[in-house]
Amino acid sequence: MYEKEEEMLDKTKKRLEQVVVPEQLVNDAIQQGVLQAKAKKRNRKKTLWAFSVAAILILTFITSIRVSPTFASAISTIPGMERFVHLIQFDKGIKAIVENDYYEPIGKSQVNNNITFTVDGIIIDETGAEIFYTLEAPYSLENIDYQEVKLLNDGQELIASIGYDLPDQETANRKVDKFSFVFVDTEQFTSNNFEVQFEVEQANKTTSFHVPFTIKNEMKSGKIYTLNETVEIDGQQIEVKEIKVYPLRVAVTLEFDEQNEMKILQFEDMRIEDENGEVWSSIQNGITGFGENQNKVNTYFLQSNYFKEPKELYLKFSKVQALPKEESYLLIDFAKKEILEQPSHRKVEVLNVGSNSIEVKYHPIRENHMYSLFSQGENAKGKVVDIPTQSNRGDEEEQFSEITLDAKDIINPVKIDFIAYPDYLGGSVSIQIK
Repeated sequence: MYEKEEEMLDKTKKRLEQVVVPEQLVNDAIQQGVLQAKAKKRNRKKTLWAFSVAAILILTFITSIRVSPTFASAISTIPGMERFVHLIQFDKGIKAIVENDYYEPIGKSQVNNNITFTVDGIIIDETGAEIFYTLEAPYSLENIDYQEVKLLNDGQELIASIGYDLPDQETANRKVDKFSFVFVDTEQFTSNNFEVQFEVEQANKTTSFHVPFTIKNEMKSGKIYTLNETVEIDGQQIEVKEIKVYPLRVAVTLEFDEQNEMKILQFEDMRIEDENGEVWSSIQNGITGFGENQNKVNTYFLQSNYFKEPKELYLKFSKVQALPKEESYLLIDFAKKEILEQPSHRKVEVLNVGSNSIEVKYHPIRENHMYSLFSQGENAKGKVVDIPTQSNRGDEEEQFSEITLDAKDIINPVKIDFIAYPDYLGGSVSIQIK
């Protein structure tokens, strides 16, 4: 029954083998989405920034996976969905969504400037949306630039971080991909009427699309586990406040004790696990959480087990990135192009300092993944300095990250906090959720 889906996956693997630097494209795209959300949050009472991670060795996964009969059966019942099998194979939560008929085909198109934009389908809940689309034209789209992407409910824009992948393209004149929206706050939709607004630019010509559609499926609400339980790892106190389980993701909200000596960054192996040892781990590609720069309350995202009903459920983690608070940042004088302060471990080496940019080098933090190391800066007057562009490249031996800060806000020295760093706490945590 599932030979067709395996054939599609095999074709995808062969196309990916022709992609030169997919990791660069993936990470740039995700980061662009992160920054889009940050810009819209300036008027909010609190400043949030997003963690992101890019799966850089997609080929490795493609080589080793096979389509399960259940998943293949679900895919085969959705017209056109086989084109997207490679985009959803890496997330257990999204696979379960398809198997449980929560994916909704849309099939609405708009044609402008001889380019056709089609919203093929959507998965949406209160935390975000995965919008599957096709962009095609009677000429090459290889040099097309994506501009703004918006999702509106009843005419009101939903504030979100937005990511897209891009590297796997079937032909030069056709792009098959998905937009991943992660809402900054849990959304309560006022109706089932939505609209995707999308703008592209090619050869200095801008083309805009407005595609309205109505959701017919019942919107699933989250399952909320309130815990307020404090755990200790390597002398650091962490309160697990609540865990919310939605179809697209599990949101784990943690509060860090102000008396902690360490600034806690990323949880590389955070996971939920049922009584049989089945694991739902962190998001493999995209936005992995939101946080406050003060390291008080952060929310981390995991793949979802929404459609499972385990008797027991546990939250576990052990590989926790952290830095001493007093050295969890870079302090830079861009006028003198000089690093004034940095972590004593020196596991991230600053290679170059420009007038408003830096380039760093480090050994890979996590196998097959690239983290964004920084979120934003703070100038000498305590004002936020945005990082509009951030690019990452590398291989299994070395990785490089280059960031460019908004030059108009630089008043030296500028403090740039790390949100990921290859230094770890010792110990492990396991608490029962249900």
